[in-house]
Amino acid sequence: MGNRIVRIILGIVIGIGALVAIYIFALPGSVKHPIEEFIQKTFSKDTYAVAEYYQKQEVPRREINFGDMIANCGGGSSAWVVENLQESDDKKNGQYTVHAYAYKVDVSMEHENGQENAYSFTQCEVEIRFEVKKQDGEYITTSYAVYLNEEFMNDFYKDQSLDSLAGKAKANIANAAEREKKEAATAEK
Repeated sequence: MGNRIVRIILGIVIGIGALVAIYIFALPGSVKHPIEEFIQKTFSKDTYAVAEYYQKQEVPRREINFGDMIANCGGGSSAWVVENLQESDDKKNGQYTVHAYAYKVDVSMEHENGQENAYSFTQCEVEIRFEVKKQDGEYITTSYAVYLNEEFMNDFYKDQSLDSLAGKAKANIANAAEREKKEAATAEK
């Protein structure tokens, strides 16, 4: 009987280990990051507040905030994940890396060197990475970068990709509003 209990416990431990390994090594980011976001929203609300802050921030010169842009620029899922690098006990000071992910996004840009054909990414993963310092409860962006399929975009391509992402997001938001308007008009008839 005691041998059977040991086998059951060992089986449970091995099963949990296998699930953790699958989660860490096998799941694509489009599945893993929304799960991480849900866990952070639910259990680490103080830390996740930095992601909520950046979701509301306006994308420079684009007339859309980062949250709406990330949520509406692609055809797949999106997620905001906070990496807590350092945090004081009173939570008024700290350092964080905020990752904003969008999946299945098509991005077209001009070439930096003036070539005629476009520099394009199809069905790519977009990551906007904010390096953040928190001092006395205020968030200070030390830097932010754009990555397309894990490829770092220099300042020229960062600007071009933000133009493309913001344009797609605004178009998708306008199309969704138009569909709602048509559905409301159809429902009234």
